[in-house]
Amino acid sequence: MDRRRFIRGVSAGLLGLASAAKARQADGKILRIGIIFSTGSPASPNPLLETFKQGLRDLGRVEGQGFLIEARSAEGNPNRIPGIVDELIQQKVDIIVATNNVAIIAAKKATKTIPIVMVTTIDPVAAGYVDSLARPGANITGLALLTRDLSAKRVELLKEVLPKMVHVAVLWDPEGPGPIVAFKAYESAVREFKLRLLSLEVRGPNPDFNGVFQTAGEGRADALIVVTSPLVSQHRTRIVELANTHRLPAMYEESGYVSAGGLLSYGANYSDTYRRAASYVDRILKGAKPGDLPIEQPTRFELVVNLKSAKALRLAIPRSVMLRADRVIE
Repeated sequence: MDRRRFIRGVSAGLLGLASAAKARQADGKILRIGIIFSTGSPASPNPLLETFKQGLRDLGRVEGQGFLIEARSAEGNPNRIPGIVDELIQQKVDIIVATNNVAIIAAKKATKTIPIVMVTTIDPVAAGYVDSLARPGANITGLALLTRDLSAKRVELLKEVLPKMVHVAVLWDPEGPGPIVAFKAYESAVREFKLRLLSLEVRGPNPDFNGVFQTAGEGRADALIVVTSPLVSQHRTRIVELANTHRLPAMYEESGYVSAGGLLSYGANYSDTYRRAASYVDRILKGAKPGDLPIEQPTRFELVVNLKSAKALRLAIPRSVMLRADRVIE
């Protein structure tokens, strides 16, 4: 262990002890909320974690005053997630917030009693996570972004930007439960628009992104769609850089890629999603049973356009697309 990592570890431990003491003073019992993220580093700020905390503060719950948040990251390696779930259970957390499908499956297997607040991109009923959206049952509730229902819309938007598009490459991790569902949805959407699909599979722990972009070039891909997953999201910056270097217009499922220099994204507002997750935690802490809380679906989706990237790719974004954009990066 190097000196800086040791100092960080000691500092984190001291901060944890200080927070625990404060929580204990505010209330006789310390409640613990475990939250699992796919990506990120313990040493780096996590905007979604901060949004989640702000959502709790908006509801009158301030960390350190009666509860603590045990945040964990798989750092892009989904194989670490079951171990993280076990660790949180051993720490006797009162609620688990599972923000990806691997974490949801692991938590569902590991506990039947600890409430689980999920954020999933696939149909939780079809996946077997819950009994129904209206009455989930058991110990799980949360939000279903149903990102797969947007797959056809993403292909449609790409077709508007690239009317002569014929070949669509889909970059995905075939080892993730969510991406498997996603790829099937894109296959259907591409067929619907009478296009040809090129599968670009990446696998951990060290994905060969140079190789898959070379394959995209050899396959005459006109555009790229990137499927979000723990593995892929950890390499967001690299993927955006390669797409731009290879002059491959890309559609992403999350706006963070567009903020990093990607061309387009269409999907749910993740900040709003994590604020809503905080509201589930609040209701459960007040005594509500997870199985009685209906699963929410987003009511608003964001189209984000990066004009700087469009210019670099020598693309003119049609007025029809610009008028629908919720956010434009110039």
